[in-house]
Amino acid sequence: MNPLVIAGAIALFLLLALLLLSLNLTSLWKWWIKAAAIVVTLGAVIVLYFTMTGLVGWASPGEMPRRFGLLATRIVEPDKLANLPGAIYLWVEEVDDRQIVIAPPRAFQVPYKVEIATEVASAQQQIEGGGKVLGQFTPTGMGKTEAGQTAQKEGEGTTDADGGANLQASGAGGEGADKIGDPGALSFSEMPPVDLPDKALMVQMGQ
Repeated sequence: MNPLVIAGAIALFLLLALLLLSLNLTSLWKWWIKAAAIVVTLGAVIVLYFTMTGLVGWASPGEMPRRFGLLATRIVEPDKLANLPGAIYLWVEEVDDRQIVIAPPRAFQVPYKVEIATEVASAQQQIEGGGKVLGQFTPTGMGKTEAGQTAQKEGEGTTDADGGANLQASGAGGEGADKIGDPGALSFSEMPPVDLPDKALMVQMGQ
């Protein structure tokens, strides 16, 4: 959920509690007015609760994890008759540099573009074929050098002359891989094997 929504809900709860406390402790109003204020406040809290729970589960348009495993996708084509721009939904789980999952799955929404939709559709085909897809998100302003170094380290891509990464999965690379949403860049590649720690070293550390 958007942090601003959470902060706004907390602020509203505190404001209602403060107003109710002030009304009942310092005002000289009659008891039935105070009772009505309590009922109205409780009603507002209930309405706010159902409003908040209605937001839970919606795909986030916020910044995606830097590295993630792509679990599933859904592409919604633009509808010119209904004037709907379309969207691309990604269900991902964050992974670290060793491809170990470090966060529960989350759903993200990115703007629809034909090139991006082609990339995502190819990645989905790879998933349906039994493969695993690694996604990498680079926010605008970080440059392409970091992505290029990561690609070289994993052996899944090459670095062009200006230091940019040219990542390409089985059917998931090509034009459009350097831009997804605004801001940021997204690329897909085949998920490398999980880099597990050495068992002998772990035994020695345990002793």
